[in-house]
Amino acid sequence: MVTESDLKSRLESNIPDLFSSIVTDISAGCGQSFDVVVVSNTFEGKNRLMRNRLVNKALKNEIAQIHAFTCKCYTESEWKKIVV
Repeated sequence: MVTESDLKSRLESNIPDLFSSIVTDISAGCGQSFDVVVVSNTFEGKNRLMRNRLVNKALKNEIAQIHAFTCKCYTESEWKKIVV
């Protein structure tokens, strides 16, 4: 079973310049559906598809084990505009 901490750990070790990651198990704890927010300046100059591909590559093994996965990717400056 994949856990929130598994995904966070994998993101921390595979996404350069990681500012923040928020991983939420939206399957009531059964580890089959996750909502993920990744904030990294590595995404600067990349479109949404390119950003998601970076995250999907980092979480390839974990994504293969779960049912549903959504991801939102932001640069640090984009994120600061959202959370203010």
